[in-house]
Amino acid sequence: MTEKKHVFAAWFSVILCILGIFLIAPFARIIQEFVSSQWSRSVFGYVVLAATLVGFSLLFYVLLFRFKIRRFRQYFWLILILGTYIYFTLSLWDAPEEAVHFLYYGLLGYFLLRALRFHIRDKSIYFTVFFIGSLVGMVDEIIQWILPDRFWDIRDVGLNALACLLFLIAVWAGIRPKMFSSKISESSVRITAIFFAVNLILFGLCFSNTPQRIQSYAKAIPFLSFLEKEEAMSEFKHKHKDPDIGVFYSRLELEEIARIDREKAYGTAKVLEEWKTKSYREYLRTFPGHVHPFLYEIRVHIFRRDRMMERAGETDDLNLKKENIFIALMENRILEKYYGESLRLSSYAWSEEKKGRIAAKAGEDGFYRSPVSAGVFSGVKESTMWLVIFVLIASLIGGKTWYFRKQRRTS
Repeated sequence: MTEKKHVFAAWFSVILCILGIFLIAPFARIIQEFVSSQWSRSVFGYVVLAATLVGFSLLFYVLLFRFKIRRFRQYFWLILILGTYIYFTLSLWDAPEEAVHFLYYGLLGYFLLRALRFHIRDKSIYFTVFFIGSLVGMVDEIIQWILPDRFWDIRDVGLNALACLLFLIAVWAGIRPKMFSSKISESSVRITAIFFAVNLILFGLCFSNTPQRIQSYAKAIPFLSFLEKEEAMSEFKHKHKDPDIGVFYSRLELEEIARIDREKAYGTAKVLEEWKTKSYREYLRTFPGHVHPFLYEIRVHIFRRDRMMERAGETDDLNLKKENIFIALMENRILEKYYGESLRLSSYAWSEEKKGRIAAKAGEDGFYRSPVSAGVFSGVKESTMWLVIFVLIASLIGGKTWYFRKQRRTS
């Protein structure tokens, strides 16, 4: 009875943690704006750093003074994981609220490990915890995609999984609990394989959630028509190489960009002027990329160009200032070369004097890769993706069956 209570309490903690992650999603933007207006966005980063340092300090204290552990290798791994947490938190300083992922997905990893230890007694538990954590992270992003003013971001899916993974490495290599056997049972592998397969299939479904597919099921189920206005989870993007600039991405072929810029420049400039004093986010929702690719992309290039100039003016770091000015200059060159007529007819065009002044401050030209409209899987075919998923699942099932059948024969 006592063990049943412990099992119930452990899983109850997991459920509360997952619900907390899901329920905070609708209010995340409000919280971010409140903190930013009252203090600064960097508060999120400082909170993550402080919590990480306090957590690891307590862990070092317990291992060193309570359990009397003196193995250098364990502390080496813990210091390495601590450094990794700090590195990724600092690398996200432009959007420090994203670093909060490391806190609550690390916490989720802890609760999952604590609950699953009643069911899995071998080291496959680490893989199972990771796959469940990454699955929750994917569902979290799907919920954000459905919500207004929130977006699906494959990078956030990766951050969620990474946070869970770092915690598990800290436990496996740093704490090294002896309760988990090295001998893996067939039932444990089956559980791990199920969650791995579910991750792959859900990921594939997200990748297949293209604008065309959204429109098809929105027509079949009118209740879901609001999803047509959301930023698509996946789209085929064209990669364009320019010898004088670098690489940029678009939903359109170069010929189509040129045609629209030539034929609809006046209308595009008019839209840009009408929305100049309005919300940038509302513009993107009104002209989503999968419906109005040209209007969407020209505005995002302008936003990135102007935002980089603002950042250049906000920093005293000369190298960072030069880097931001260089990005702004390259974005403007993309705009002038490929969206030039529409830009020229709008008030967003730079004068020759301004371009020369900015070019002088940017330093030497270099290769530039614009992230506008870029996607992690740009150019990957849907059929190829599903083939890889099914091959992985089939290989996993076949490998598991072969291995344990061989084990039974030799035992």
